Amino acid sequence: MIQSVWKIGHECAWDPRMQLFLIWYFLLGLLLGNGVPHFAFGAAGKVFRSPFGQKSSPRTNILWGLSNFVVATVIATGLIVLNLYGSYALVATLVGFWLMMLMFGTRIKRFLNEP
Repeated sequence: MIQSVWKIGHECAWDPRMQLFLIWYFLLGLLLGNGVPHFAFGAAGKVFRSPFGQKSSPRTNILWGLSNFVVATVIATGLIVLNLYGSYALVATLVGFWLMMLMFGTRIKRFLNEP
């Protein structure tokens, strides 16, 4: 059943069933983009904000960044195993990644200047 959805999605790139899978690729990009700054600040030994507190330790940020990478890897593996990828998958992933990088880049100064 899934392979037939994929084949239909290949024939018509904007098939509504295929769009649902592109949302997973967008989420994949968001997770990868969110993991980068947390992992980088943690690896550099810097205190940085995380979902667990305003001033999280480097270890917490490394673990948060790695958890984002692990979840992204699990999603990507699942999509590949189910043969749910195509020409727009990379575009959706990059849009998610660069959106997260844009959000991070425009707000980094505010995060670093918090008391």
